[in-house]
Order: sequence, then structure tokens, then C-alpha cells
Amino acid sequence: MKIKHKLIQDFQFVSPDKKIFILKNGTILEEYKYKVKNETIDIDKDLIDQNPEFFEIIDWKSELLSYLKVNKISPPSQIQKKMIPFIEDIILSSIPQSQNLSIDESIIKELERKESDLKNREKRISDKEEEIEIRLSRVDKREESYKEDLKSLDKKEDELREISKDLTNKQLDLEDKEQKLNERERNHDLEILDASKNIDKKYEELQIKIDKDLKELSKREKELELKNKELKLREDSILEKESQIEDLVRNHQIKIDETKGWEEDVKRLHGEIKEWEKINWKLRRRNPPPSAITD
Repeated sequence: MKIKHKLIQDFQFVSPDKKIFILKNGTILEEYKYKVKNETIDIDKDLIDQNPEFFEIIDWKSELLSYLKVNKISPPSQIQKKMIPFIEDIILSSIPQSQNLSIDESIIKELERKESDLKNREKRISDKEEEIEIRLSRVDKREESYKEDLKSLDKKEDELREISKDLTNKQLDLEDKEQKLNERERNHDLEILDASKNIDKKYEELQIKIDKDLKELSKREKELELKNKELKLREDSILEKESQIEDLVRNHQIKIDETKGWEEDVKRLHGEIKEWEKINWKLRRRNPPPSAITD
């Protein structure tokens, strides 16, 4: 029987003439040969045997069962019980004895063990393939998202280029304006310097005038102080005279009050004298004294 191997995942292979081939998952190799188009490429036996995670020996029993399941030939359990022993007894026994003798029992056991391992590995690989499919789906979605993001980034990059171009133009305009502004500032500084010279001159003239006015003001203050002193003396003199006048008025009032008292006494005495003279008319005075009150 021909030895066949099946690839259980993609494998990169470099031929002796330095050509690179990608052996796809599911590819069948017969007798360590890979057929591509019209070319047959020999693959090193050790390379295949040392990479069981990539290459799987095809078991005709599992292939037969898979074929029965795919083609829905039922019941597979009955066929398995009857057909496989028939094939082993009739077909395999028809193989020349020279070939049968060359097969070692240990090799058969090893192959059976490898077959079992490969079945388990195939199951794991199948589960892994499903996981990979799911991950590939996620990767595709993420790739689409990345493509959209890249488009958005390209758009933003173009916008940033335009903004950068505008900013560069604005920067050049600002530099021109800054240069003009610096020239205006220098001219303004010169004008300020000239104006400061004129201001210094005017300030000097103003200071002279202020000093003159201060001297005049000081002179007037001294004169005003002298006048204030004179007014103070006059005010004191007037107050003193007012006090004297008040004393004289008070004394005069006292004399007036005393004179009024004397006048009343005189009038009272004159009345009494008049009454007495009426009573004693014979004793009436012919010549009244100067102090007598005349009618």
C-alpha cells in the first residue's frame, strides 16, 4: 500500500532548488511527494516524520468511515463490523507475502499509536480550527474597523496638512506684522525720546516758575502772618476797650439807678413838704431852695 500523508495545517516548504511553497491544510501527499500542476516535488521523509503536528498518516479505516458518513451510507456501524474485517482478510491478505513480511509488528503498533494520537490531535485541531474561525471573524471585523480608522486618520491627516499650511501662512503674516510693529515701536521710542527732551525743558521751566511762585507765596505768607499779628493785637485792644466800655456802662447804669432812687426820695420829700405847707400855710417858704422841685 502507498503511504499517504494529510496536512492538518498550513506548512511552508522550501524545495531543493530554493523555491518556496505553501502546503495548504488538507493537501494529500503520496509516498512523500507533493504534486503541483505538472510538477512533482520530493519532500524529505525525515521532515514529514519529525513534524506530526503538520503531517498526518492517512488511516484507510477512518477514511472509509468518513466516506460512509459523508455519503450517508447507513448504518455505518454494521458496515464497519462487516466490511473492515472483509477488507483486512481479503484485500490485505492478497498483498504479496514479501511485503507483509517486511512489516514489523512494532511498527504496526507504533502506527496504531500514532493513529490514535493523530485522531486526538485531529479533534483538538478541529476545535482549534473552530476557535481560529471565530478569531478570524473577529480579526476581520477588527480589520474592517482598522481600515475605517485608517481612512479616518488619512482624512484627519489631510485636514491637518491643510491646517498646518494655513498656520504656516498665518505665521508668515504674523512675522511680517511683528516686523512692522517692531519698526513702529522703534519710531515710537524715538518720538518718546524727543518728547522727553521737550518735557524735560518744559519741566525745568515749570520748576523755575514753581520756585518763583513758592518764594512769592512764602513772602505773602510772612506778610499775612504780620497782618494776622496786627489784627490779633487790634482784636485784643478792641476786646480790652469793649471790656472798659462795658465797665463804664455798668457803672453808669448803677449811677442812673442810684439817681432814680434819689429822685424818688426827693419827690417823696417834696410831696411831704407840699402837704405840710398846705397845712401850715403861714410857714410857707417865700423863696424855695435850689434843690426844691418846682411845679
